Amino acid sequence: MNRVKNKNDFRKNAKQRIKQEVKTSARCKHYPILKEILAIIKNTNSKRVLLYMPTLYEPNLLVLRRQLARKYEPYIPLIQNISFKMVKLRGPFYKSKFGIKENRYQNEFKKRIDVAIVPVIGVDGKMARVGHGKGYYDIFFSKLKYKPIIIFVEIKDMFTKSYICEDHDIIGDFYITPTKKYLLRGKNDRDYCRIVGRSGRRWNRVFNSQKGK
Repeated sequence: MNRVKNKNDFRKNAKQRIKQEVKTSARCKHYPILKEILAIIKNTNSKRVLLYMPTLYEPNLLVLRRQLARKYEPYIPLIQNISFKMVKLRGPFYKSKFGIKENRYQNEFKKRIDVAIVPVIGVDGKMARVGHGKGYYDIFFSKLKYKPIIIFVEIKDMFTKSYICEDHDIIGDFYITPTKKYLLRGKNDRDYCRIVGRSGRRWNRVFNSQKGK
């Protein structure tokens, strides 16, 4: 995506393009994203995985539910006030007041997760997330005393080289779309080289000199 100056303008434009993508693109186009997610989870020896309950405009992670349940521990967000808590992924599901599917199992999981898969509206040149503007994920991750591997996913490539995000916006390690894949360069390069070496598609490397600050 071309360089932009303002996050709000970027978000508005990205939402319009994503909605158009949903109208014209087959749902199966998202499957390569799911394949890449499974590969990263496996190759990082991760066990506990934070997913999300997908909307119409997001990759349908529920397709992975049975596969993940066999070998891993999947969790999902349960929105509370200005953030969310983690609960086990377990049906039956219902639609919350926020219009998002949730399950009825509400006991909070407070232990360490290994991987978090996070939906995005776009990603900027620092590998920072442009979300819906509610701040749920930013607040949740700001309270963690550790940093899990963070995988951004989206049904359309909405990466911009511009630096439009703010300091509180979370930084991802991977950004996966149906057409392109991105990874954050840095201290984990050795592990990432091992991961991407087992993948057929080329990865675009993003350098963020501000990460970790």
